[in-house]
Amino acid sequence: MKLSLKDIAEPVLFFLALLVVWEVLVKFARVPSFILPPPKDLYHAFTAKFFILGHHSLITFAEAVGGFALSLVLGVAFAIAVVYSRHLHNTIYPLIVILYAMPKSAFAPLMVIWIGYGLFSKIAIAFLVAFFPIVVNTVVGLKEVEPELIDLARINRGSAWGVFKKIRLPNALPYLFAGVKVALVLSVTGAIVAEFVAANEGLGYLVLQANYSLDTAFALVILLILALLSLLLFAVVEMLQRKWIPWSAEVRQIEGSF
Repeated sequence: MKLSLKDIAEPVLFFLALLVVWEVLVKFARVPSFILPPPKDLYHAFTAKFFILGHHSLITFAEAVGGFALSLVLGVAFAIAVVYSRHLHNTIYPLIVILYAMPKSAFAPLMVIWIGYGLFSKIAIAFLVAFFPIVVNTVVGLKEVEPELIDLARINRGSAWGVFKKIRLPNALPYLFAGVKVALVLSVTGAIVAEFVAANEGLGYLVLQANYSLDTAFALVILLILALLSLLLFAVVEMLQRKWIPWSAEVRQIEGSF
């Protein structure tokens, strides 16, 4: 897929126009800056605290990516075990589905008690929120295989490893990538929630400090950085999906729209 100049210019011009409208409305409506600052205040806050933002962004990034990487490895392994083990499917998998529906932020204080006040408790929360989408989506992808393909493999005396490698895994990859996209965004959210509960560094910690001092411009800058971080991680997954599974329906649909 090749992006044209129009494809790049449209979103850029839209956001520039949005910033202009924001600046004009705030000025003429005389909105107090502690409620909604103009975009120029966000620029000043960003440039004034650039190095502070960079340091804390790296910490949050490490927490989110660490939790996501752990959830990806353990989530895929657990999903394969669930599909190939009836005992796990009947016992542990229902528990996973129940935990998936629970608010993960409630576990943040417990993680601090269990693991401690440090980096690993933040990674644990990021792992917890990212683990379930990967497990559930991968299980669905491994199971949603046409029975005719499995029967054909058995007729041709295909081994269990051959069926997994040539049928189940290719079928599960689009589902896995869908879960990965959700898990990446959730891992960033999990890291921020963990920093809200107990941290002395990270973007979540900076947001709390900005709120305490009513520095709304700085708080909005942090939120924009978090949005850009999530978009960057999402874009990386999109690129890998187009490269590794170009035959998936989602990729074909995206390619066909350009």
